[in-house]
Amino acid sequence: MVGITNIKQYNFINPEQVDNWKLKIFGAGSIGSVLAVQAAKVGFKVIEVYDYDTVDEDNIGSQEYSVKYIGMKKTEAITKMMKEDYDVEISAIEGKIDENTQITPEHNTIYFCAFDSLEARKMLWDKLKGFPIVWGEARIGRDRQRYYFLDLNDSSDKNKKWVEEYEKLLDPEGPRTELTCGEKGTYPSNAEIVGKITRQLVNIAEGKPLTTMYVGRWGCDNAIYRTPKQDVPTEEDIGDQSNATPTEE
Repeated sequence: MVGITNIKQYNFINPEQVDNWKLKIFGAGSIGSVLAVQAAKVGFKVIEVYDYDTVDEDNIGSQEYSVKYIGMKKTEAITKMMKEDYDVEISAIEGKIDENTQITPEHNTIYFCAFDSLEARKMLWDKLKGFPIVWGEARIGRDRQRYYFLDLNDSSDKNKKWVEEYEKLLDPEGPRTELTCGEKGTYPSNAEIVGKITRQLVNIAEGKPLTTMYVGRWGCDNAIYRTPKQDVPTEEDIGDQSNATPTEE
């Protein structure tokens, strides 16, 4: 069983606090498959993944899967991979989430969306936004990276404003950064943004300050970070990347 087992890691991450939280990942591709592995390695023991896609050959360069999983449903592949490679048992639900899907929010659970379209993200968000949950999502396009986190337990005016601004970024009719000619993110760039996301998952579990927005590019240092103590980020802050289309998640 992977996780925090070394005393040196205890000084970096509190396993007892992380163990109190559950993680639900929607999408098991470029972001979701990498996130499942990293989350398990920092101590999350209850991980649930939702997907309906199949592992294809062109997934190997950007996702967590090896060639032996080609042709397998991602839900089957990720449960098999996590068990065989890391001795971690996760739940994986096969099927496409649609308007009729019922989701019952749970306490101490982080809902992380890595679907491959804004329309799908908005649909899931609309199902969950009325509940006191923690929501996260990530977007990738070429070398562009971003994540958003919202703690819907926070009823402060500043947080309410952030929720309003975030919802604008889910507008399917808004500007997007599209990939051209079938370009996809690479595993190193995906792992980089997932590493930042995993740090925020640990912060949530440990009750530490949460960075609610990160906007950057792979290999560049001109990133934008926002926390609840700072001004609420707006579309103007992040320019034409505001609705960067995720790919292959």
